[in-house]
Amino acid sequence: MLSILIPTFHCNVYSLAKELAKQTASTGIDFEIICIDDGSKSVLNKSNYRINKIKYCVFKELQNNVGRSSIRNLLAKEAKYDNLLFIDAGNFPESENFVKKYIDKINNYTVISGGMFPLKKSPKKPYKLRWLYTKLRERKNLCSSNFLIKKDIILKLPFDETLKGYGYEDVLFFNQLIKNNISILKIKNPVIHNADDDANTFIAKIEMAITNLMSLLNNNKFDKNISSLSKKFYLLKNIGLTKPVAFIFNFIKPFLKKNFNSSNPSIFLFDFYRLGYMCLINQKK
Repeated sequence: MLSILIPTFHCNVYSLAKELAKQTASTGIDFEIICIDDGSKSVLNKSNYRINKIKYCVFKELQNNVGRSSIRNLLAKEAKYDNLLFIDAGNFPESENFVKKYIDKINNYTVISGGMFPLKKSPKKPYKLRWLYTKLRERKNLCSSNFLIKKDIILKLPFDETLKGYGYEDVLFFNQLIKNNISILKIKNPVIHNADDDANTFIAKIEMAITNLMSLLNNNKFDKNISSLSKKFYLLKNIGLTKPVAFIFNFIKPFLKKNFNSSNPSIFLFDFYRLGYMCLINQKK
């Protein structure tokens, strides 16, 4: 028995729900699909309400935005089955046997991560930065875009709802699972990310994520070695270079953004942008 849970915000998830319903129905197991829009009040929800016409599927929208952590916890509470498969909006199963691959392992593991891949063909500017980041950075990490978990585990160790904005809520969540000796199986069963953020939108999200990271570090919810970014930041801090890096970052920021909006954005420069922004907000605290 399986509950498929889709948190969404300003996104048409009808095709995703329809595909997942078709795949799951073909396995013969009992299932439900619950999609909840996190208060986006989007015109796209007119299409999303068609999900309610698909057998065993429900779509609803919240009146107010509760955040990426809270919406996932809410979906977990509303699910009626013990196995929960979370799929983020903006993704689509790579395989026609996507659901079956999870079901084949459902009784042997408490947490399974299928991974996320970018589109095979890169989009044109200004969307290429997001695609490149998924291809070279995100796909290597555990992420909440595509994973299966037992309901009792997530109810016991939920997402941290103090994090309201974008970023690091999934890192914190999986880190808590590991700290509690809950093993996570990584399998090759990816969703394909749509890469639908333009460069400026994605930069704003990353800045929000780094603000979250700094908050988690300052409140001792993360070890400084939790990510390569925080390791580099503390290395600079220990040798007194955060101020010079922040100064250089502030000076060249417009040139960096110009590159990120181009047809050939540099992931190396984007790594520097993330580090420079972390140094900058450290000066402002």
